[in-house]
Amino acid sequence: MHRLRIYEQLLIVYFIAVLIPLVVAALLITNINQHSLREQLRLSAINTASAVRDQIDENITERKLSLFYLKDSLKFIKNNHNKEIFLQEINKKHKMLQDISFFSIENNEDFVPFEINKDKIIIREKNSDSLTLVQSMKLKDIEKEIFKNLSHEQRQIFVIDDNKNVIFSNVKSQEFFNQIKIRIPTKKLVNNPIVFGYSKNQPHVYIKLDKPNWGIVVLTPKNITNYSIIKARSKIIIALVVTALSILMIVVLYALTLRTNIRQLFKGIIAISKGNYKRKIRLILGFLTPFEVQFLANEFNNMVEQIDNSYKVIQEANCKLSKLDEMKSNLIDTVSHEFRTPLTCIKGYTTRLLRNYADFDEDSRKQSLKVIKNQTERLSRMVEDLLVIPDIESSLLRIYPDTVQLEEVVSLCIEYIKHKQHREINITGQSEPILVYADPDRVEQVIINLLDNAIKYSIEDSSITVNMFNENDFAVVEVINFCKPISIEKIENLFDKFTRVEENLTRTTGGTGLGLYIAKGIVEAMDGQINLFTENNIFKVILKLPLSQ
Repeated sequence: MHRLRIYEQLLIVYFIAVLIPLVVAALLITNINQHSLREQLRLSAINTASAVRDQIDENITERKLSLFYLKDSLKFIKNNHNKEIFLQEINKKHKMLQDISFFSIENNEDFVPFEINKDKIIIREKNSDSLTLVQSMKLKDIEKEIFKNLSHEQRQIFVIDDNKNVIFSNVKSQEFFNQIKIRIPTKKLVNNPIVFGYSKNQPHVYIKLDKPNWGIVVLTPKNITNYSIIKARSKIIIALVVTALSILMIVVLYALTLRTNIRQLFKGIIAISKGNYKRKIRLILGFLTPFEVQFLANEFNNMVEQIDNSYKVIQEANCKLSKLDEMKSNLIDTVSHEFRTPLTCIKGYTTRLLRNYADFDEDSRKQSLKVIKNQTERLSRMVEDLLVIPDIESSLLRIYPDTVQLEEVVSLCIEYIKHKQHREINITGQSEPILVYADPDRVEQVIINLLDNAIKYSIEDSSITVNMFNENDFAVVEVINFCKPISIEKIENLFDKFTRVEENLTRTTGGTGLGLYIAKGIVEAMDGQINLFTENNIFKVILKLPLSQ
């Protein structure tokens, strides 16, 4: 089963929740707007036709009223000549009362109050003395007055007679009227607007007049329909399309940003699963980045940092464990190797002395016991070295400092070493006594250790030099011997546990490799210093102890 990805889900949501509602809304809005504009066009056409009707009625009614009042005025003038003069004056001064004349009629049956004659309208008004006032109005003048206030009207207005012949209009071309003429309603209700036409979006209006017996036709051209309905519909559709595209662009941008950030989360998780504990998540931050994703990324980065720190701690612990394991192996190897020789020697000489059939003289017996004693002391020293290591590492080494004369301790150590090893040891230094504040037993242990190392690793039959002097607040003891060249890297590691000048598999000298480590721990516990120095074939140990105050 195909699992939808987040951007696919967002696009589906967009189509369901945004695009479809927008299409439905567009259809509804367009339909409602079309009905509204259609009604506005219909009402506007009716208002235009009504305005033309009112203009015609107003022009004719005003002239009728003018003739009526003029008729009353002529009653007070008895002479016809004076009446003519009066009418001439009225024609000059009043525009609406032009083209007025009068004549006498004897038969009332010949009187017609309103008449349309070709290009003019004739209005008659009769008074009590059988005098009739007549006013002629040209249709062109009426046309100008009607369309004067409708000069900006975009619709085509036609005034027609009963035979649908155009009396006057606001357009020169009658082509559109000829096309629509057959659609003019035959049912004619006076002063009642009738809407007709081929299309609902292009309403035309017809109004039947009583006097004069005319009809008013108002035609709505396509340009008004296009501007009012089609353009409005286009604008609505364009606005909705732009809205849909804008929302789609935002959705796509949001989906791409979210997809990229989620892929970063995936990559981080995969990196962690493969053991890369330094891989952090870098998001594309912006106003579209959700808070939850930022929070998840920050927490993930914190988790990765903690895991990385924990991994480093574990690595350090593993290194320490490896070193401890290596030290354990070295300890077992050293103890088994170093203890084997004295134990074998002790066992051999003890077995020799216990033989009942063996006959030893006194010198042989003493010699055997002396060897046993020396090997026992050697074992004791190695055991002491092993036991003092935990005290040095935990800084619990017990020191009992006192004022010690350094020359006496060094002389005793040299005598002890000479008794075991036949090697020339020379003492040099100042003549005044050197007093140090230190533990005498520990100082003796360090000096013996340094002299023993100097004899072990020096060139055979070469001399050992011990130099003593004061330097600032310290007494300095230098143990110098001649040896094979030693690398600087090896010198730097000689103070470590189980470190020897010779490799374990090829060594020719005895020892546990703890001598210098123990010496350094003891000296530093007494507030002293110990350093190593080598140049060519000279190896020098520099021991500094605080002077007694």
